Amino acid sequence: MKHLHLNTLTGMTATAIVLSSCQLLPTQQPDAFVGDNWQLVWNDEFSAETIDLNKWGFETNCWGGGNNELQCYTDRSDNSFIRDGKLVIRAQKETFTGPADILPADYDGTPVPTKTLPYTSARLRTLNKGDFKYGRIEVRAKVPGGQGIWPAIWMLPTDWVYGGWAASGEIDIMEAVNLTDDESKQVHGTLHYGKEWPANSYSGASFDFVDSDPTTDFHTYAIEWADGEIRWYVDDVHYATQRETGWFSQAVNDEGELYNVPGSAPFDQRFHLLLNVAVGGNWPGNPDDSTEFPVEMEVDYVRVFECPGAQASLVGCATKNPRAERVFGNQPPEIIKVEFDPDFIKADVVNVFDNDDVSPFSLGQYVGNGSVDMSQIAVEGRGQVTRLAYNTDESVVYWQAPLGFDFSEFSRLEFDLQVLADSRSSGGLMMKIDCFHPCGTGDYPIVPPAPGEWTHYSIALQDLVKHPGSTLDLTNINTPLVIFPDWGNQKGVVLLVDDVKLVR
Repeated sequence: MKHLHLNTLTGMTATAIVLSSCQLLPTQQPDAFVGDNWQLVWNDEFSAETIDLNKWGFETNCWGGGNNELQCYTDRSDNSFIRDGKLVIRAQKETFTGPADILPADYDGTPVPTKTLPYTSARLRTLNKGDFKYGRIEVRAKVPGGQGIWPAIWMLPTDWVYGGWAASGEIDIMEAVNLTDDESKQVHGTLHYGKEWPANSYSGASFDFVDSDPTTDFHTYAIEWADGEIRWYVDDVHYATQRETGWFSQAVNDEGELYNVPGSAPFDQRFHLLLNVAVGGNWPGNPDDSTEFPVEMEVDYVRVFECPGAQASLVGCATKNPRAERVFGNQPPEIIKVEFDPDFIKADVVNVFDNDDVSPFSLGQYVGNGSVDMSQIAVEGRGQVTRLAYNTDESVVYWQAPLGFDFSEFSRLEFDLQVLADSRSSGGLMMKIDCFHPCGTGDYPIVPPAPGEWTHYSIALQDLVKHPGSTLDLTNINTPLVIFPDWGNQKGVVLLVDDVKLVR
C-alpha cells in the first residue's frame, strides 16, 4: 500500500507457517486453485454469519494510512460484514472522528489526538492470528472502482525484525487504483523493501484485464512465496516474478551502523495478511463527482497453502510460466559511513545544508509517482544553493540525518526558500520532520514565498510536536527537513533552498 505502516510488534518464533492455536482447520479442505501437492494450512471461507475474530482483527484509526488517505478505519458492521458467504468491506462517504495515529498493540485507553475525515472504511488483518512464512496465499475477490478508490490485498511483517517500514518489507498481492469505465482495468503486484522511510525502495509489475472486469467479476489473486523468489498470479496466469537479487534490506546493527542484511531479507520472516479499501491519498488522488458511494470489495475466500517437505523452496508445488515478466528490482545503495565531530551537535547553530560548510546530512528523495531533479547551482550573493525541480506529482525531497544525531536539545528549524518566478505556482507548500516511520509531524503547511523572492522560515520544533496528528519524537529523528509542494499539485514547480539549520 505504499505506505504504511504499522508499529513494531513482537510475536512467536518464525517457522515455515505459523498458526494460532485457536484455529481449527476443516476436515475436508477446499482444493488448491493450482497443482495437486499444496496442503491447505489456513483459510476463511466466510461461511459464518459474522466475521471470525479468531482469524481477523480490525484497525481503528483516522491516520490516513501513511499516504494522506481520506478514510477512517472502523470496526463497525457498517464498514465490514458477512453477506451471502462473502466478506464485504464497504467504504462510505460520511464524516467520522477517530485516533489520528495507529494505536499500539498494548493501547491502554489513554486519550490520544483525534482527526476527522470525510469517509469511513475497514482494514482487516490476521496479525498474530494468521502469520505466514513461505507458501501460496490466494484471495478470491471482486474489487470496487471509481476515482480515488484503492482496494488492496497485501502483507506486512509481523515482527519487524529489520526495522520500520520499509526495511522489514511489504508484499502487495493486489492493488487496484482508480478503476473507472474510461480507463484500462489494471491491478498491481509490488514489493517494498530497502531502508526505512523515506529512503525505501519498491519494484513490481501490473496485470491488464482484457476480457473481464475486476469490478464486476471475481478473480483469484495470489502469490507463491519461496525463499528468494516471489511470483504473482491472477487466476491461472503467472504474470510476474521477483527474486532476491533485486530486493534488499539495509538495517541498523547493535552498534548503530547501517549494514546489508544477507540472504533473502526482508522476505525471510513472518508476514500477515491485510484486506482494505482506501479512499483518496497520494497515489489515486481524491474522489470526484463521478465517484459513487458506497463502494464495496467482496472477498469469497482467503486460503494459505504450504508445500509439504519443501516449505521454503516450494519444489514439487510451484506453478511457473517462463514467459512471466521478470522484475529486476533494485540494488542496495552504497553504505557511506559518515563521521562527524561529536562537538558538531554541541554548537548553537548546526548547519544541515550551507554552501560554505561540509555537513554530514545527505540529500535524497522519495519517489511516489514522479521524480525531482536535484542539483546545486550558483546564485549571485549566495554561492551554491539546492535546486529542486518537480517533474511529476507525488514526490518529496528530504535531508537525511546521520545515525545517532539527537534533536531534542534544539529549539528551531530554519531555512531560506524561493519559488522560481518562471515555474508554475504551487498553490501551497508543505514541510515536515520525520522520525523512523511512522513517527513524524505529518504534512505541515507553510505560507509560500512570493515568486522569485527569498523568504526566511523559522519554525519552532515544539510547534511541530504539537501539530494535530503529530507523533514526533525529537530523540528519534531521521529526516530533519522534508519539503514539497502540495500532493497532486507539484509538476513544474521549481524550489531553491538554502541555509537549512538547527538552532539551539
